[in-house]
Amino acid sequence: MIRLAVIGGGPKSLFALLALNDLLDPTAAGHITVDVYDPLPPGSGSVWRNDQPDALRLNVNAGVVDASSSINSENFAQWVNRVAPEMSREKYPPRTLVGRYLREQFQLLTRYGKLSVAHAPFVVTGVVREGGRWCVCGPFGTRNYDEVLLATGHGLSGAVPPEPLAGAVNKQPLIGDYASLSLAEIPPGAAVRIRGAALTAYDVALLLTEGRGGFWQHDKGYIPEQQDLHYMASGREPRRITLTSRSGILMDPKSEKNPVEISASLEQYRQDLREWASHVRENPHDDDGLSGMWAILLQCAQECGRLLGSTVTPLSLWRTALTGLSVNAVPGSTNPSTQSGAAAGLRHSLAVNGRNSPITTGWLWARVWSGLYAELVHALDRLPRSTRARRQFLLLARNLERFAFGPPDLTARKLVALFDAGILQLDSSAEKRGDVILVDAVTPGPGALWAAGGNPNSDVLAGLLQAGQISVRPGDRGLLSDPDGTCAAHDGSRNESLAAVGRPTEDPTLGHDTLNRDLHGEHRRWAHRVAVRVVNNVVEQPDLEGE
Repeated sequence: MIRLAVIGGGPKSLFALLALNDLLDPTAAGHITVDVYDPLPPGSGSVWRNDQPDALRLNVNAGVVDASSSINSENFAQWVNRVAPEMSREKYPPRTLVGRYLREQFQLLTRYGKLSVAHAPFVVTGVVREGGRWCVCGPFGTRNYDEVLLATGHGLSGAVPPEPLAGAVNKQPLIGDYASLSLAEIPPGAAVRIRGAALTAYDVALLLTEGRGGFWQHDKGYIPEQQDLHYMASGREPRRITLTSRSGILMDPKSEKNPVEISASLEQYRQDLREWASHVRENPHDDDGLSGMWAILLQCAQECGRLLGSTVTPLSLWRTALTGLSVNAVPGSTNPSTQSGAAAGLRHSLAVNGRNSPITTGWLWARVWSGLYAELVHALDRLPRSTRARRQFLLLARNLERFAFGPPDLTARKLVALFDAGILQLDSSAEKRGDVILVDAVTPGPGALWAAGGNPNSDVLAGLLQAGQISVRPGDRGLLSDPDGTCAAHDGSRNESLAAVGRPTEDPTLGHDTLNRDLHGEHRRWAHRVAVRVVNNVVEQPDLEGE
């Protein structure tokens, strides 16, 4: 019998267990048991928990959500058609609906899978190697396992952020639990100041308005992506909601579609990235600063501009990547950065997405970064890099993701309506003014450390790091692991039977804030390794019943 502990019950652990179940031969049933440790119902985890308000929507196209398996062949779209057909045309459905789907797939696994899976509703406080096995510790005491999979996602419950916002109504990051935003904590007519001006801050703004009974109207003959919405107040919302950002810039709304000519040209640059990555892996000292990769991306952005009639320069594109400030790519047109007000900036971005305004350097980078992102994930996978190159990559990636992975079009239009109604405002000052209620909408970043070179973000990872069972490269935040998820020990060796998938490994691997299970292959390779171990265990311990 092989005993497996999975620390974390979100989508990444679900995908890994479904892959393992699909690989197991029926004769292996009964030869492996799994305990999934998470205080919340597994499958959905904390981010996709089922009790979220309907005002919170998926921020990516629902078409990427797929937890189908040999147990149930339904992807999310097929499941929605069956259980909630009224939502079948929604590109960005409520998150609670996604959570229902993921949780149902886990329940099906426990009922019909070849694995014996149990939910252990506890927070794990430590994982310690004892000989060839692992001791998992928590309020339940200690339990021993042959295999451990770390899938901690957005963090273990109870983890305190490194820089909590003093006086905020929420003592924990806003990850699936929004009880602190209740009417009792934030009464109607209050002034609210939110730390942050990204996706979580937008969620807070919508929960305090639409989530309190406000609604949206549009002009007669409304055409999506062309006309504004108007906010109709319920009387229960705050009188003012202030988003705060040191840069004074909001995320650009994501473009719903690429021009055909740009989509067709991206394939050549995918091939260029593959060839660059292959060369660097064979000659790691030729480009440890990633200059070849950035040159390919710059050339791609220029080509996208050229295809749309723009002669944008490499210098202006590179300046935008370094600063996060977008400028128009068409000489002589109005620079969006000179427009006054956050609402004007959002309107301009929406108009550019709809091709009703001249394209910008930020818009071109969004096409490149989102269009080539899957190839970047593979090209950069565990690639050796200098500390300087890592720091530069983190800076540029943060800026480019603001252009590429912002809110959906509809969310952006709702924010514009709140600006127009005088309820929402943006402030670049960190100074608290007047009698306001504070909300912390900054969520912990991915990785095993709070920041590169910083402290571990959980007791579990702190203990493993101190014991040398896991390692983090200088300049990284995430655990170093092999392509099958097996963790690298402090001495660089494979730490067999200890694996990690998802957000704890961010930096050596890229892009784990996604529901797209096809973007990374660690969970499938991990499943294959464990399945082989199960088969070997069956061979070594044949069923003696009847002898």
